[in-house]
Amino acid sequence: MRDKRSLQRILAAFLGKVTLIVMLVIMLINVVIQVVASIERTKVDAENIFKQMERILEQNNENLTRTMEDYSESCIKNAQAIAYIIDQDNSILEDIDELKKIASFMGVDEIHIFDENGVIFFGTHPEYYGYSFDSGEQMNFFKPLLTDKSLKLVQDITPNTAEGKLVQYSALWNESGSFIVQVGMYPVSIMRLREKNELPYIFSILLTDNDVSLYAIDPKNGDILASTNPSMDDSAGKVGLRVPPKVLDGKHVVYENNTVSGKHCFVAYRLLGESVIAFVIPIWEMIDYVTLPIVLLLLGLMLVSFALILSVTQHIRKYVFDATNEINGELRKITDGDLDTKVSVESSTEFSELSSHINAMVRSLLANTEKLSYIFKKTGVLMGTYEYQNTSSKVRYTEYVADILGLDRSGMCSKRIFKEKLREFRRTPEGDNESVYEISQTGEDGVSGSVYIYCDEVSRDGEIVGVLSDVTAQINDRHRIEKERDMDALTGLLNRRGLETRLETLRNNEKETGYCAFFMIDADGLKETNDRYGHGIGDMYLKKVAEIISGIGSKKKLVSRLGGDEFVLFLYGYDSGEELKPDIDAVFANQDTVGVLLADNLELTVRFSAGYCESKGCYDIEGMSERADEYMYENKRSRKSGRD
Repeated sequence: MRDKRSLQRILAAFLGKVTLIVMLVIMLINVVIQVVASIERTKVDAENIFKQMERILEQNNENLTRTMEDYSESCIKNAQAIAYIIDQDNSILEDIDELKKIASFMGVDEIHIFDENGVIFFGTHPEYYGYSFDSGEQMNFFKPLLTDKSLKLVQDITPNTAEGKLVQYSALWNESGSFIVQVGMYPVSIMRLREKNELPYIFSILLTDNDVSLYAIDPKNGDILASTNPSMDDSAGKVGLRVPPKVLDGKHVVYENNTVSGKHCFVAYRLLGESVIAFVIPIWEMIDYVTLPIVLLLLGLMLVSFALILSVTQHIRKYVFDATNEINGELRKITDGDLDTKVSVESSTEFSELSSHINAMVRSLLANTEKLSYIFKKTGVLMGTYEYQNTSSKVRYTEYVADILGLDRSGMCSKRIFKEKLREFRRTPEGDNESVYEISQTGEDGVSGSVYIYCDEVSRDGEIVGVLSDVTAQINDRHRIEKERDMDALTGLLNRRGLETRLETLRNNEKETGYCAFFMIDADGLKETNDRYGHGIGDMYLKKVAEIISGIGSKKKLVSRLGGDEFVLFLYGYDSGEELKPDIDAVFANQDTVGVLLADNLELTVRFSAGYCESKGCYDIEGMSERADEYMYENKRSRKSGRD
């Protein structure tokens, strides 16, 4: 049932919908703006992180290079000073404690004295005595001193040969060229600078947002070199990161959406040095930034919308609803059948004009029924109309409707009585046509016959309008055309078209078709009969075949002459194959047992060949026809060979 609401509620609902749509559009635009701004803000944050890392790396590299240069120079100077001290007092080469004091005073960690063959024979660490420049790759670095006493060599920070300890060594000949002094210094300050240049240290001093993760990826093999995530995997691919090819040129920051460690994340990639840095933040964390502004905007919009709807509805109620309710009260009387009601609402120019139009409409309605009856009667058209409202208790109708339904000719009656008459009239539909009904009438000559009346109605906005018209001539013409089109003129059976039309209506209708049998039947000896006795006798022969097969079947059937000597018998509507079998047997029992009396006391035995296909339902008419045709020709051949 249609929901009936007051105009005030309708307008309030309409304003609510419009306001809701506007709110949604504003919210959508705001969300898009906030999300775009959040993405841009995240990009800026990522680029700032990358720039800070780049500046830190550059500054640390500069400091490290400067420190390493100073450290190397200090190593050489220390070696020169120690060589000079020993030259001034050769007894030091026999006093290890004195040599250690010198090492402590000079701020070095190791002193080794090599002979002219490059073998350590004295130093602060006796455990290294006997090592030579051939004792390992680290020692081998100083071997050129054996061939060039002017060299002063400083080695990069390298694990020493004996313990693998990181040491920076420098070596040179003493002034007289009698021994080589090698000084080793533990590069504590350099290592500290190097630690500051390591990515984990840089990550720790840069990252202040707990939602952001930083990864350093080796672009060659995809290994994770460093990460702020303590539970990181050792492979970028395993956590969902990759190295975009475009980022490897070092000129671009590449932005992507990746699933990292099971979370949908926004990722920025940048090549710094020999590592690709990934800036990772979960999408939901980005959305959290915009939640509060959106919620505040939503609350503000809701307050404004409520105030707007309340103000508008109260204003409309004051100037519109009261007058509308008064008009509705008068119209309710009119729709209930009181056409003498007059509407008079003068609260505004518009309502005054509306009242005038309503009164004019009512006067027109009162005259319509009489006008239509007069027009139909003058034109000789057997047609009538009726109309009523769903809410009214009366029905208006023209003269012809009264004649067909047996109503009073006053043109107005109770809706209950009218519907009862209409239901009784509609109990006899004509065939499959749901809008045409057959009624029996007795003419002026006393002869009864069928009259076909077309009846239809349309409902719009609670108003029902119907029409009745005499279509007897059209229906009779259609019946005649259908009969001529679908019937065989010689036998009175269905022709091929008529059979196909009726079979098509049965296709897929298993409930109506039930168990069925499709027979193909061929009149035997028709050509010989025509040749010997003439086509007139042949036609009588065909009629007898049609008569025989038309008499077979205890349920429903279709009998057709396809043309020439070909016939079809379709038996259907049986409840089982056992119920169908006697009628199948009856076809074959009549093949050669019935005679036809022709002219001049000539009697011929009617013979026909038959084949059938049995089925439940006729889903495959073509297949049943083909199989029945094959069996019919087998039957023809077997019967012919039996007669021969």
